[in-house]
Amino acid sequence: MKWQLCFIFLTFPLFGAEIEERIATLEEQMGQVGEQTADAGYGARFAPTGFTRGAAGAEFFGGVLYWHAKVGGTDYVYSLINQKGRGATQSFDWDFGYRVGASIRIPIVSWEIVGTYTHYGSQDTEGRGVIPPSLLINLKGGMIVSSQKALSSYKLGYDKIVLELKQSSFLSRFFGLGTTIGLKQSWIDQTQKVTYEPDTLKVKDRCRFRGLGPRAGFNAKWYLFGGLSLLTDVSVALQYGDFEVKHTESQVSLKGDTHLFSPSIDFFMGLHWDCPKDWYQFSVRFGYEAEYYWRLNQSIEIENNVGTGNSVRFQLIRYADDLTFYGITLRMGTEF
Repeated sequence: MKWQLCFIFLTFPLFGAEIEERIATLEEQMGQVGEQTADAGYGARFAPTGFTRGAAGAEFFGGVLYWHAKVGGTDYVYSLINQKGRGATQSFDWDFGYRVGASIRIPIVSWEIVGTYTHYGSQDTEGRGVIPPSLLINLKGGMIVSSQKALSSYKLGYDKIVLELKQSSFLSRFFGLGTTIGLKQSWIDQTQKVTYEPDTLKVKDRCRFRGLGPRAGFNAKWYLFGGLSLLTDVSVALQYGDFEVKHTESQVSLKGDTHLFSPSIDFFMGLHWDCPKDWYQFSVRFGYEAEYYWRLNQSIEIENNVGTGNSVRFQLIRYADDLTFYGITLRMGTEF
């Protein structure tokens, strides 16, 4: 009995060292698969099943626009046919544009820096013709002429850069809200050329706008199923810029530059789909988009007022009307 006790005491340090080594190895393995819980307990750590947004990251996106433009103040002729009159205004076809951009998530704070560039352009040529005794009365130019044929061409170019800070918050599992603040820069070029025949009168109006100003908005997101959600985005901007306005007809050439504020509103409603992968997320957005600018198409002309004693008074008249873009937008992006 004594020799058995001696054997146990002699071998205990060896077994103790082996047990300590095994416990240390087990603790290391548990540290790799476990984590401390919110209530200071200990639980298992599960491997992620897909992409998870971290404190920092980036997204790159691009899209196709299929838009239609409507411009006020483009009436160019008034037709008198069988003692009935009807005006003609410029109408545009549907045209393609594009949009590219990127966003960066800022660590610590829940903000994103988002920058986008949008380009769109449209061009239209149309005319009106009548047979005598019907007449066409010109609506462009200071001189009033009657003709049997009028031809109008309009070219419109639109470029926009938006740089903004975006913050999102989730009110529930199925609904989220976001706010944005930033700057909006726009370049909008408009040129209309009208020719009246046979008494040839050529009129050209051009309006160039360069504007910069603050932009603010909000968006709402309703989560549906399978990564699909309904998205609504509304923003307003107030840009201060330069209107370069020119008017040319016959021997008259006028220029009426001015600096004014131009308010605008942007609207989008559509579907958004997220497809998460192991280390990135692919997204698609499709819906209806509209942009409205107040009093952006400006033009000038001279009006002749005949007074008493055959005196003539010339007056410079400035016109202003609204501009609208609307149509379908498709955007695809990859988030890391």
